[in-house]
Amino acid sequence: MGARRMLHSIPLLSSRPALNFSNAISRSVSAVSRPFSKSSESSPPRKFPSTGFELIDPSEKVEEERLPFHKRDEYYPMKIGHVVDGHYQIVAKLGYGATSTVWLSRDLRNQKYWVLKVHINSLKYNHELAVYRHLAHHTEDHPGRNHVREFHDSFTLKGPNGNHEVFVMQPLGMSLRSLQGIQRDGTFPEQLVIGALAQVFLALDFLHEADVIHTDVHSDNLLIGIVNKSIFSTVEENEIHKPSPRKVIGDTVTQVSQYMLGGKGPLILCDLGQARIGREHRGNAMPIPYRAPEVILNMPRGNSVDAWSTGLLAWDLLRGESLFNVYDHESREINDAHHLAAITALIGPPPPELLQSSEDSRKYWHEDGEWKGPVPLPPKKDFESLISGFIGVDKDNFVSFMECFIAWLPNDRLTCLQGHFHPWLKTEKNPAAT
Repeated sequence: MGARRMLHSIPLLSSRPALNFSNAISRSVSAVSRPFSKSSESSPPRKFPSTGFELIDPSEKVEEERLPFHKRDEYYPMKIGHVVDGHYQIVAKLGYGATSTVWLSRDLRNQKYWVLKVHINSLKYNHELAVYRHLAHHTEDHPGRNHVREFHDSFTLKGPNGNHEVFVMQPLGMSLRSLQGIQRDGTFPEQLVIGALAQVFLALDFLHEADVIHTDVHSDNLLIGIVNKSIFSTVEENEIHKPSPRKVIGDTVTQVSQYMLGGKGPLILCDLGQARIGREHRGNAMPIPYRAPEVILNMPRGNSVDAWSTGLLAWDLLRGESLFNVYDHESREINDAHHLAAITALIGPPPPELLQSSEDSRKYWHEDGEWKGPVPLPPKKDFESLISGFIGVDKDNFVSFMECFIAWLPNDRLTCLQGHFHPWLKTEKNPAAT
């Protein structure tokens, strides 16, 4: 039934208070403050230890080395203590990805901390930079802007195997995925999920108003804002007194990342590298488990793909697993068939409008919607039966929420602005929920 199930009217947009994520984490870091220098002259770089850290076995893969298609020569050989671009001293590693590593740095000119996102040298065109330049022209007062990562500056770093574009960005805490991974049962309570989704919808509405489609919404791209700024100096002091483990092969050092969580803060949507400017696109997009039907079927796609992803995000955060799992890593065609079969088993066959507008649909369904794909159709299921074991969840409103976003046709899904005001996201803690 999709978005037509609810929302007769939409109230005026208002910002929701940031949710306190610090209560959900099982460990904390005590702050160690360092004096703030008001001098206009640069301070000298600090000396970081070259010994005293745990050495990881050279045969073991560490962090970005575990990623598919990883090539060591594409990454800049950053080391803690290095000073880059003349005044950013690297004080800790914070993360990594397929196209970059992320480092905490301190500006020696004013002692302010920044994150440096150092891209691989094979990234010939940095689409994320183009998206940020586009967003810079959209300065209207929108509460979602505060939930999209701030871009400060960029520069080029010359490496031994090529040039690396570097983004200077606001420091943020750990991702929702990392936080979820250290929870006792790998799930979040309903109220935390509700608060998170309300902020995600605001961020996406801001992007959509600016004609930007994110296409990569998942818990690893949602980072927790930092309120307690002293955590930055704590992380730096940790690397001085208790340096992080690392793997050393010759002159190449692979560093282990630190987590940062400085009290409650807003949820920030990050990584615009897969974002697209414009209202309609074609072609492959989105992480495989999160792909919307129009992406799998090679149909035109708009910003409703972000709404689909956010529906799946809600399930992931509450359940701790994906609603639609990847079934075959070897064959994309078979995986597509499994994916579409799983969607069909859950929400029924596609409507005639989709079947008539997609040539690829003929591989999977007859004209009347009967399944004919190359893999068997799983047993029929529905959201009500899938959530029967959920405890402490407003089940009726949650089912309504999922049906408003997990729908075949983009027009049958709520917009992200409408999603922000769905009744489930207005649910207060209800002791009677089962």
